[in-house]
Amino acid sequence: MEDATLARLKRRLGIADTNQDELLNDLLTDTEEEFKLLTGASGVDEKYSFIIRSVVLKRYNRKGSEGMKSELVDGYSVSYDSATDDFAEFRSYIDQEFGFGKVRFI
Repeated sequence: MEDATLARLKRRLGIADTNQDELLNDLLTDTEEEFKLLTGASGVDEKYSFIIRSVVLKRYNRKGSEGMKSELVDGYSVSYDSATDDFAEFRSYIDQEFGFGKVRFI
């Protein structure tokens, strides 16, 4: 999944060279590991790759601004909450897919 995912990320970011490949691969690996920890899955199925890509894009765009709460420059405001859950917008989907919030009888 990584080569195709890397190519799609670079296309969305407008990156034509390989200068950012190492960083993007690090972000991909970290995001996939967090997804597995969050879901209890042993791997990341292709159908969840859109989640991984979206979270990596968020993290890439915050590069250099880690921990920043807000910034105002010439009327342009940016704010990041350092406690933000990058997977929050996908939480209901993840809960549904992985059975969180359901009672299971064993």
